Amino acid sequence: MHKRVILALVLVFALMMSTSCSLIIKDEAVDMATPVIEVAGQTVTKGEVKSLIEDIHDYNEQMYSYYGMAYDRTSDSAIADAKEQAIQGLIESIVVDAKMTEYGFDSFTEEEMAEIEATAKEDYDLYYDTIKNFYFSGTELTGEELEAAIQAEMLNMVGYNTLENAVEQIKYTKSQEKLVAELNKDVAVSEEELTTEYNARVDSAKASYTAAAYTYGTAIVNGEMPYYAPEGYRNVKHILLQFTAEDQTAISEIETAIANLAAGEDATELNDKLAAAREQAYANLQPKVDEITAKLAEGIDFETLIAEYNEDPGMNGETEGYPVCSTSVDWVVEFKDASMALANVGDVSGAVRSEYGIHFIKYQSDIASGEIGLETVREALTAELLSAKESSNVDTILAQWVEEANAKVNEKELNK
Repeated sequence: MHKRVILALVLVFALMMSTSCSLIIKDEAVDMATPVIEVAGQTVTKGEVKSLIEDIHDYNEQMYSYYGMAYDRTSDSAIADAKEQAIQGLIESIVVDAKMTEYGFDSFTEEEMAEIEATAKEDYDLYYDTIKNFYFSGTELTGEELEAAIQAEMLNMVGYNTLENAVEQIKYTKSQEKLVAELNKDVAVSEEELTTEYNARVDSAKASYTAAAYTYGTAIVNGEMPYYAPEGYRNVKHILLQFTAEDQTAISEIETAIANLAAGEDATELNDKLAAAREQAYANLQPKVDEITAKLAEGIDFETLIAEYNEDPGMNGETEGYPVCSTSVDWVVEFKDASMALANVGDVSGAVRSEYGIHFIKYQSDIASGEIGLETVREALTAELLSAKESSNVDTILAQWVEEANAKVNEKELNK
């Protein structure tokens, strides 16, 4: 650092130390009031930008922490990213506000206001009661102190702490919805676009699932749309009898003890205990196994038995069942092998043991190989493509508005 710069800093420091505290506070206030952004007739101060930057840092810290990651708000990259987000976000917000006013979308009829106020009251009361009951059920606070504490927590969690602010938030959301609807009123998905995208997804799925058939089942389990099905898949349903909580605890404790053995330490005794514990757990399920076996022999419908005995929550609401093939990786081996061993649709297995308990498995249906058909996915795929086009359209128009607004940004002030 040059000597002249050092001298200047020393002089500044000396001036600050010799000045009254009130003057320092006043200078800070003046500094924070310095205009940093000027756009669409609005001015944003240094203090407002810095406040938003800190909010962005706080949010990033919270999100990183949620995923078990560290966020360094002092790093150059974090500071630069937060500053860019804050500046861009403020400019876009002001430009959008101006456009909502220009279109008249920030005005509401009496009927609309009545609906907004009713919704705001409902939301406010719900959040207020939830926060009060969850965070302050055992508090010693009363009266105004309790009210202030609840409202502070509301502000932190939902962004408002008065009914009036709730109304304003809903009004703003409604205004944005009107603006977006106006911008996208002519956006549509053509038949050609739909067909092209469908064919591309079929080709992609076919290549993926043909190379590794098990990935089809994984995709289905994860809720993805199956545009193509490989050969060799079937749907199965099952009744799961889980180990009792006591038996599962005993098994888990032995498994933990085995896992904690030192390298080379003899596990024979623990393995014997584990085998005995599992046998006991299976034995404790035998009365239910006998009941189900007898009812199956009587011809009682498998769906009825699922409703009565099944303890697999994933089976609830499954209309088709679980997709299984010979190379499936989503199910324990015992379940997969027993499912594929069933010869004909409608066949039901005997009691099948696995680490989860005992299963009775029904061969529900075959899954036809080949593409799923455009009509099967037309509605969902159209909605997905339309949403993407609308989002892209809004982004394009917003970028154009921001460019036309020609915002003036005094970014150097933020670094002082």
